[in-house]
Amino acid sequence: METNNEMNWVDERLAGLEPAWRANMARGSELLEVGLQRRAPFRAWIPAAAAAAVCIAVALPQTRAVAQQLWNHFVLNRVEVVRVDFSDLPLKSEFSGHGLPQQARDLEEAERLAGFRPFVPAAGVPAGQPSFTVLGAMDFTQTIHVGELRAALEKARVHDVTVPSEWEGVQLRYSLSPMVSVGYPGDVGILEAKSIEFSVPNGFPLQRFANVAFRCAGLSEREAAAMAQKFTSNPAWLLDVPSDEAADVEQIILRSGPGLLVQEFNDDGRPPRVTVLRSTSDRIFAVEANSRQQALEIGDALP
Repeated sequence: METNNEMNWVDERLAGLEPAWRANMARGSELLEVGLQRRAPFRAWIPAAAAAAVCIAVALPQTRAVAQQLWNHFVLNRVEVVRVDFSDLPLKSEFSGHGLPQQARDLEEAERLAGFRPFVPAAGVPAGQPSFTVLGAMDFTQTIHVGELRAALEKARVHDVTVPSEWEGVQLRYSLSPMVSVGYPGDVGILEAKSIEFSVPNGFPLQRFANVAFRCAGLSEREAAAMAQKFTSNPAWLLDVPSDEAADVEQIILRSGPGLLVQEFNDDGRPPRVTVLRSTSDRIFAVEANSRQQALEIGDALP
């Protein structure tokens, strides 16, 4: 994989490290590039995916009162793509990374650095020898400011939703253990991550906040209520793809189970880049390939 290759949909939707309730966050991406001679595929897929999810940021306690606060802890081991745009949802975001990316010589070293054994498809799927890059653990903090959230609702012309004053300063948190990028020739790769852990303050109305987030994104009262209920009953990483973006999102059935396939179409006539997302009880995979056939072939090789 050459450094100047564009990652298209994954880069545009997921490349950033500074969460701002959207997947397109290029600022800070160099933090994952330092020390790498070749760019790892999906160089910031996980943190941005979490940043796009409703209410899954990591609060790093700053005061004794916060430190003593009780938290509800959840595990996200499912990915869902939604055709909305969270870019207008204002949350103060902070990022903390633990260690620079490291290239591993082989599978055994990647396992030692990551703390789990990466899955590698059988030889030839995809073609070429794999290379391994281990990305360090990451934490995010997102803080709610009531005035800014109310202004976002006003901008979206939503007048039937209120934001309680007691939400001011509430911090939501998520943390991510190390992840492994398995790269192949031709700008093809697999990103593997353990499930993400996220926490909200005990008693915080997660569903109500999720509803506010979806209304800020322009959904109707009925649509926002349904999506907020679905999220809180079975939390997932929500990847936001605006409805006007030239991309197809579809549910697929792989040999090992269900998955998601996303195709991004280019204006210059180039073939679309294809991403397949697949999750298990304790692992999430993102495959990026140059064609639908190639992405499905690799996806079918996943656990």
